[in-house]
Amino acid sequence: MTIERDFQTLTGFSPRQFQQETIAHLLDRQNVILRAPTGSGKTETAIAPFLFAKTRQWAFPQKLIYAVPLRTLANSLRQRSDRLVQQWMQTHPLSRTPVVTLQTGENPEDPRFEGDIVFCTIDQMLSSFLNIPYSVGRGSANVNAGAMFASYLVFDELHLLDPKRAFATLLKVLQEVRGISPFLLMTATMTDDVIEQVGWEAGVAATLQAVKVRDGDLANIEGDRARTFEAVSQPLTAQRLLEDIRQQQRRRVLVICNTVSQAQGMYRDLMDIVGGEELTVTLLHARFLPEDRASKEAYLTETFARNWRDEGKCEVLISTQAIEAGIDITCEAMHTHLCPMSSLLQRAGRCARYAGEKGTVFVYRSFQLASGEGEETSTKESFLPYSAELCDRTWEVLQANSPIAVGFRQEEAWIDQVHSYQTQLQAQQRNSDRAEFEQKYQAAIWRGDRHTASDLIRWVDSRSVFVWEEAGAIIDFDSEPEEVDPKTLQPFSLPRTTLAGIWRRFQDMGFGGDWLFKRITLPQGKDAESYRQPICDRVSSLTELIGSVWLLANPRYVYYDSEIGLLLGEEGNCFQSPTKRDRAKVSEYRYRMDTYVGHLGNMWQCWQRTFSGTRIANGTPVATRYASVREELLAAGGRYLQKRIFPGMASQEATALFEYLVFLAIFTHDLGKLQVSWQKVVRGWQKYAHGEFGGQNPRSHLLAHTDYNPTDRQQRDAKGRTQKQAWQDYQKKYRRPPHAVESAYLAQEILAQSLWPVLRDRFGADEAQCWYLGYIIMLAAGRHHSAWARGWTSQDLASAGKLVLHSQAQEAIAQSWRRLVRDLRLVGEEANLSKREYRMREFLLTHLEEEQRTEYLQLYWLVVRGLRLCDGRSVSD
Repeated sequence: MTIERDFQTLTGFSPRQFQQETIAHLLDRQNVILRAPTGSGKTETAIAPFLFAKTRQWAFPQKLIYAVPLRTLANSLRQRSDRLVQQWMQTHPLSRTPVVTLQTGENPEDPRFEGDIVFCTIDQMLSSFLNIPYSVGRGSANVNAGAMFASYLVFDELHLLDPKRAFATLLKVLQEVRGISPFLLMTATMTDDVIEQVGWEAGVAATLQAVKVRDGDLANIEGDRARTFEAVSQPLTAQRLLEDIRQQQRRRVLVICNTVSQAQGMYRDLMDIVGGEELTVTLLHARFLPEDRASKEAYLTETFARNWRDEGKCEVLISTQAIEAGIDITCEAMHTHLCPMSSLLQRAGRCARYAGEKGTVFVYRSFQLASGEGEETSTKESFLPYSAELCDRTWEVLQANSPIAVGFRQEEAWIDQVHSYQTQLQAQQRNSDRAEFEQKYQAAIWRGDRHTASDLIRWVDSRSVFVWEEAGAIIDFDSEPEEVDPKTLQPFSLPRTTLAGIWRRFQDMGFGGDWLFKRITLPQGKDAESYRQPICDRVSSLTELIGSVWLLANPRYVYYDSEIGLLLGEEGNCFQSPTKRDRAKVSEYRYRMDTYVGHLGNMWQCWQRTFSGTRIANGTPVATRYASVREELLAAGGRYLQKRIFPGMASQEATALFEYLVFLAIFTHDLGKLQVSWQKVVRGWQKYAHGEFGGQNPRSHLLAHTDYNPTDRQQRDAKGRTQKQAWQDYQKKYRRPPHAVESAYLAQEILAQSLWPVLRDRFGADEAQCWYLGYIIMLAAGRHHSAWARGWTSQDLASAGKLVLHSQAQEAIAQSWRRLVRDLRLVGEEANLSKREYRMREFLLTHLEEEQRTEYLQLYWLVVRGLRLCDGRSVSD
């Protein structure tokens, strides 16, 4: 069988039954939710159908977007996927190696989701779908949403998503892409109730395939592995931990705390009582600098790997819940603070992870610390940040069964026993909040309201903390408010509740009126118009602290090193926030002179052909050959037309029509540049650049772009100015008029000639369908620079004149048409503008929003993505 043979080639082992079922369903474009144990091969299962379909040229999306809740998980999965792709290419070479990219806040390698396989955090994916993308600016907010309708979507570790925010929005995404983009949902710790709810809430209950691991597969996965759970009523101390290591001669031990301060306290306690030759202790949490955290993760991945080597010394890792997913490690003994069952089982997946291993998971109601950063220095029970009710239910189950060797079937039963009631309440809550959710969802997709992110994606309760020093000495901040530039510094992110606790303890300790925090604020009023940096002034109350977004910490009370991380409220060690690591950048602002006709031709080539560019991977430029925009979008756009606009349309007809829509968007998007006033400004600059900076001679050409290289600091004009300086001075005298909305306005006449007759005569489109399909072309043209351009109101036109076109405009349009239509399967009558002057009338780009025509909005997302990717690639060096 093809799947079995191909899977063996890809992974080196035969597929299990659940893997074959999942892959077969997906290749049949059926959506799947997969529940399987940690370490069972879910990642390989997700990647396989994409590679198989691409190699066999089966009907399947040309892009895979793999979304996960945690940055560390995205990093590790990307590395595994890279290896899988390289292994596959050895036996199944393709004309172009699939590009595997990473898109997270810390590693923004693929902000426009242009790779073939994109690993990203759920925040990056959802924000892009909602038109409030974290990866690009507001002006480019319309470039990524279309990718979600052109991709095979994978969502992993669903249990980690906030049920009221990210999980609810994910269900909305699934509802919107159903029938267009196949999706795979994966989890190890999700109740049967939630699996059923996903189908109903996403509107795919009748077609969603729920795949579970059969007993035969499970026996093979677990093999002779033994993982025992033991509930321990006594608090965990460093002494108890050390005794267990010595008595049992442990070699790999993992300690998981619920808070960073617990983890730091346990690390200190253990280091105080142990000799360096006996143990190697590593601490990992969120309050390390990125480079220190990355170094630790690399070390742990090797040290706690499968088939680790016993070198006669115990390796101990102390960490927080961030270790639950993301780092592929295993251990003999795990000591963990009590947490809800779903999180506990996810943690336990890092103990005796592989067949043949044996391990014990010790679960404690409390930790007792001799040192630490705060309230955890006693044995008072606190399960924060988790629900005490869920933790108590988990404890009841553990106590009733402890000690017990637990397999996946028992874990499934425990999950349902502890979490079923809660998941039912969460579903009821989502249902009762549906009207409010929809209101915020609409505000995001129609208006790009970024304030909705805290309700639709993630509630950010953390604050950015910086430490500032100057010339190696501590600054006296107590005089006037000081100017700082936090944008250049590496911040630490701390929860608001943690900062409040540190503040209270600092006040109780009494440091002679000294300060701990200053709030960093932006200049207001007249200062906002100046070039002043943000300023900082002293935090004098808890209210001010909680209300601050950026905080400056007094370096007298900040300690940091690469072993323990950040400590606040203690004696400092002269630490200062380092500047952010410089990332190599690919210039987005360098242009070369491009004629109007040539620019449209270059864009059409970018639609049709692969693109060789440069991406930044781990801060290093990497030469990359991307798929053509056509390869990514054509089949998806045709499928969308078939499913949502013209049901029953033949596939070839649908793809031909979608390509024609993209062609018309490209053809019309720069019509506004044919204005006399626009050409006068750019031709004037190009003549100057030709004479002073060795630019091309514009001759009599109509231009789309000019020569401009702001990074060139060597060439100078007669006045001693660089290109950038000369261009800035030129713009002060001769500012280019806008052209995007003008292009959309002029496009009306083109579309009346070349699109609407085709829609009516060939596809039997009614008047509304003709108008809306034409309108999305105008919308794409009008918003190809600013995603939220709203057009012209009557007030905007109070002092407006006419659009006056260059005398060569009609010839340029005719040349462009004849050059671009050669390879089109579907084409209407040759179109052109009939006049040189057009009176400006009210012209709005908000009709889809006003009429709530979501089906056309989503088609616009596909078309405008094609336009903007082609536009961007066409001007790249």
